[in-house]
Amino acid sequence: MALFTKSKDLWVPAWARDAPPARPDLAEAVARRLAARDEAARASLDAVEAEKYLREVESVKAGPGAGRRHGAAGAGAARIGKRMQLPVHTAPSGMMKAVYPWMVDPGLGVPGAYIGADVMSMSSFMFDIWELYEREIVRSPNISLIGVLGSGKSALQKSLILRMLAFGVRFSWVQLKPEYDDLCAALGIEPLKCGPGQLISLNPLAMVRRHPEQTDAQWRHSNRVRRTSLLEGILRVKVSASRKGGGLSSVERSVIGWALDAVTGQNGTDADPVRDRLAPVSLPTLYAALVDKTLWAARAEAAGVPAEDAYRQTQDVRLELADLISGSLRGMFDSTAEKNAAFDIAAPGTLLDLSAVRDDPTSTVLSMVCAQSAMEAELMHPDAGRRLVGYDEAWAVMKYMELLKRLQEQFKLARMFGISNMIAFHRFSDMDGIGDAGSAERGIATGLLEDCGVKIAYRQEEASLEITRKLNGLSEVQMNLLRYLKVGVGVWKIGNDHAYVVKHILSDIEKRLVNTDSKMKIVRGVDDISQADWEEIMDTWITEANAANPSADASARSASARSSSAGV
Repeated sequence: MALFTKSKDLWVPAWARDAPPARPDLAEAVARRLAARDEAARASLDAVEAEKYLREVESVKAGPGAGRRHGAAGAGAARIGKRMQLPVHTAPSGMMKAVYPWMVDPGLGVPGAYIGADVMSMSSFMFDIWELYEREIVRSPNISLIGVLGSGKSALQKSLILRMLAFGVRFSWVQLKPEYDDLCAALGIEPLKCGPGQLISLNPLAMVRRHPEQTDAQWRHSNRVRRTSLLEGILRVKVSASRKGGGLSSVERSVIGWALDAVTGQNGTDADPVRDRLAPVSLPTLYAALVDKTLWAARAEAAGVPAEDAYRQTQDVRLELADLISGSLRGMFDSTAEKNAAFDIAAPGTLLDLSAVRDDPTSTVLSMVCAQSAMEAELMHPDAGRRLVGYDEAWAVMKYMELLKRLQEQFKLARMFGISNMIAFHRFSDMDGIGDAGSAERGIATGLLEDCGVKIAYRQEEASLEITRKLNGLSEVQMNLLRYLKVGVGVWKIGNDHAYVVKHILSDIEKRLVNTDSKMKIVRGVDDISQADWEEIMDTWITEANAANPSADASARSASARSSSAGV
């Protein structure tokens, strides 16, 4: 028989030609057998995993060391004869946040100036208050900063000034002692020296320019509130000594407002209707209006107060204002110019030096407030750009209700004019001098600090811990950490939901510019101890915290423990 036959021009085996046709259900049968085999394999694997899981459960129930010669459940758990050796675990940073989710914060994801290291993750910490505000991470662009003497608070301020310049952010500061001179010299900025015998004279009542978002009525009202708050504040400071801390009377406050309206053309009487344009005003022109009662007599009579009586009751105000103009601060704030041309909004920064005015606390407060008001009037310009404005030793000004309101108004306008105000204290317990507990003064001061979008706390003494916790919105663990912070390390509370322990790192160039005056003083018992002693202190503190509050957030304690090894 032939092995091959020809079919359609192709030679094929004879058996292939004579074979029966293929079974149509063969493929289905093969598929069923394969599926059954896979199912059996999965069932076997599930059984193995279930058995492994049950063994693990029984092991946990039995406790560590069960069935072994060394160690047992209970007090002797985890004690073994030979120290356990485990391989070092390595993982990319992208996975570490899953391995240690309570330690490694994902960060804010906001660009900004480099500040230093987040000691919890040792990642770079960036900061830009305007970026945070635009992304609605914070509700206010203002910053509060506290730190005892030598904790690194001033170094952070100067470093932040220098680094934000790279982002086009200018600065304006009023210094009471010459500690910013080196920084300004490096930037080519000439400090404006204001004091007796100096050439610079300022007008603290200068007008703030209208912002495009303001209506004409809002702008006029804003300028009037700002000026009356300043006038009432500085006169309150002047008369407080003779009146044993008492403030101005209602008649005195009213007459000050009427005299101001008379000078600026906003009297609104038949004889002197409201003018279309606000006229300039200064301390000398206001004093002249207070002396000439005919300018505001109609307003007094309309209020049911005889002009002669009102004139007699405001004698102290006139005398104190005359002393301010021609007394110890003579020549400093008696300019009648409409604008304070000494300030250059195009310069990298502005530094007003009041170090020559340190005769007494009253003169210091008066010069601080008048200088700040003059500076704000010129720099609050719609085209001035972003600016960091500093208020050092702000507690001295906040003791007076009228000046506190002026500061509150300034903080409100910050959002509109692109200004970030940085208010600095040594400690929040300084606020004990701001009114009595529960008073309106204390309430406004507390609200001003609580509303700051960013709150930075450096090392604090024991007596200040509780008030710092309240005003900065810190947890118990974060509050207790404040007593152990080393120089240059602070707890940054950003908005309501973010807190970081940040180690401020200075460059070699910055160290020569910012370490002035206090020279970053070392505190014995904190900054001069060894790393081993430091870790022992932190371990003791964590143990005490656990014992005092067993239900406290374990993740926060773990983070604090990690911060100790990072050199907090």
